[in-house]
Amino acid sequence: MKAIFCIARGAATEVLKAQDVDTPEPGPGEVRVKMHTSGVNPSDVKLRSGVQGPMVAERVVIHNDGAGVIDAVGDGVNQARIGERVWLYNVNRSPDGLSQGISGTATEYACVPADLAAHLPDGASFETGACLGVPAMTAHRAVTWAGDVAGKTVLVTGGAGAVGHSAIQIAKAKGARVIATVSSDAKAAIARDAGADLIVNYKSEELDARLSEELGQNAIDHVVEVDLAAHVNIYPKILAFDATVGAYASSSDMTPQIPFYPLAFRNICLQPVFVYSMSTAAKAQAIADINEMLANGSLTPRIDQTFALGDAASAHEAVESGKLMGNAILTI
Repeated sequence: MKAIFCIARGAATEVLKAQDVDTPEPGPGEVRVKMHTSGVNPSDVKLRSGVQGPMVAERVVIHNDGAGVIDAVGDGVNQARIGERVWLYNVNRSPDGLSQGISGTATEYACVPADLAAHLPDGASFETGACLGVPAMTAHRAVTWAGDVAGKTVLVTGGAGAVGHSAIQIAKAKGARVIATVSSDAKAAIARDAGADLIVNYKSEELDARLSEELGQNAIDHVVEVDLAAHVNIYPKILAFDATVGAYASSSDMTPQIPFYPLAFRNICLQPVFVYSMSTAAKAQAIADINEMLANGSLTPRIDQTFALGDAASAHEAVESGKLMGNAILTI
């Protein structure tokens, strides 16, 4: 079979190599999945580039997310799972989620622990399945970690990104009023189609002023945050007392300064979100809710570009460009 290996840290075209290897056999507690798609996430790109540490092995099959069909199972796994359509998550991680693993989804066949293969509902495509592990599970946790958002006003920053787009849909499905920030008219259309009730272009408008004009002072109950450093200083101006924040990135500054007392005075609660090390309970709830929303049509991840397995380097470059409006996936 063919698989895409990362053989060193560096530029995608230099370190991503398609290689022929033996088709693996599932071990105890594992399923083997005939892969149809593989998701390409920013975290995959950052690992490959070297910004998150050295190689963990001489070569590593890349990517965490994907979808396909179980074609074999190991000891201890119900034979009835053979033929099941599944979506995969956390494949390319250590068991605790804190470091890279050596296996991945950019391959024709992948053997994974059975619990990392979630049922893919009928009607959901394999392409959709490749967009769930990192983007949708991150969005779910960032939206729901503090509890029910029904009837609340939720701000989603970066509403046209892969996580932000799913976060809008998840928050709407759970009964929230959703405000989204974007940086262009094209991205505004994407956020609007996802269900955002109000859209703010942060390139042309001051976010705190626009929110105060539209909603009044301190009207936001919850934030799904893509850039904590860019917005944390205006939280005391825009967030309600006891408001909550699920921050999954701080792209403009990886070590942001926090205005502790202004946040504390309003009892604003900040939760960093890292999908790979979420608790078992949080993962189970995310899978259940995501599958329910896939089945009823309230969650439809957006795919911007699709690449062939052998063109994985181009997919990584597309993600690195920062120009995608949605997910990048490989078809296998």
